[in-house]
Amino acid sequence: MTDDVHHGVKTIQIHAKTSYPIVSAYEFEFLKSEAEIQAILKPCTIYFILQRPLLYFQNVRMENGDITFEITDDSSTASLRCTFDPRLNGFGGFGEELLIDVQFYKKVPDTQPPFNDVAALKILNVDKNFLGWFSPAKFLYECLSGHIQAEIQGQIDAYLDYTVHYIGKSFSQDIWDRLTGHHKMQRILTLEESMSSKRARAPFEISLMMLDIDGFDEANIFPFFDFCLAPGIEPIVHEFRSDDDGESFSSYYAPKLDPRAPELTSEVEGMLVSTFKPKYNEVLFDNYPYLSKGTRSAGYTQSRLLIERMPAILRTEHHTQELVLPSEA
Repeated sequence: MTDDVHHGVKTIQIHAKTSYPIVSAYEFEFLKSEAEIQAILKPCTIYFILQRPLLYFQNVRMENGDITFEITDDSSTASLRCTFDPRLNGFGGFGEELLIDVQFYKKVPDTQPPFNDVAALKILNVDKNFLGWFSPAKFLYECLSGHIQAEIQGQIDAYLDYTVHYIGKSFSQDIWDRLTGHHKMQRILTLEESMSSKRARAPFEISLMMLDIDGFDEANIFPFFDFCLAPGIEPIVHEFRSDDDGESFSSYYAPKLDPRAPELTSEVEGMLVSTFKPKYNEVLFDNYPYLSKGTRSAGYTQSRLLIERMPAILRTEHHTQELVLPSEA
């Protein structure tokens, strides 16, 4: 090597976030036909199939303009006691009369408060125009993301814990099309038993979370780079010269991928699956990070994932991903 020839490596940090609350398979059947929701989730390319004991609203009342309720799942954890003012959060003007449409899990609904075994609350104005809706999971997501304000008393983290059954990707077709009739989803719905102490069936407990990969940062490390590489990682060495007016250095320094390149999705899929090792993933990417179409194929020696927003705790017996709120990213 001469003084004119230099060597360096490139590393990449991929950014990802949730763009919409975790939805149950029950909710998915209704939401998949909503154009607005489809537009929000269209950029998402990674999806998780999850399960937790069924969340539902209990003791729902409308008093003095507030909606009060508890969120529970029949576990030993104390229920969350919540107070929510719809008008304070932009659902109608102050003093405006609102209608609350209560959706039940049970076949025979309550006809007067308190309402129990409630799956969702729809907010409408007196003309019955739809203003918004909340399931328990959506309510917690919107509160933790800072989109709405509410008073919540209790241990919130205990209601954000999900078991990961499957992780997949979809960038060649809409994620809605990918998930409709998904054979892994059908197998999980068939084989997984209810986690709830009640007779709720697993189809109500199975949920979906979608991840949007929306960009990356990269580091160009030279002339020394061994110090920054994880053990066992084979460096992809880039060569550039100091006697070509910066042409080769510019080529080395330039990003090798677009912000939403498919290699990013493939990398995140391999990273997550090899880490969580979900029960229903047949391919566990044991050779990660050596993937055929990951970021190494674009010249990046190693990658890491920065999750900017994930208001849930995801776990398998192999790994736990803790709660990530926007201010913590």
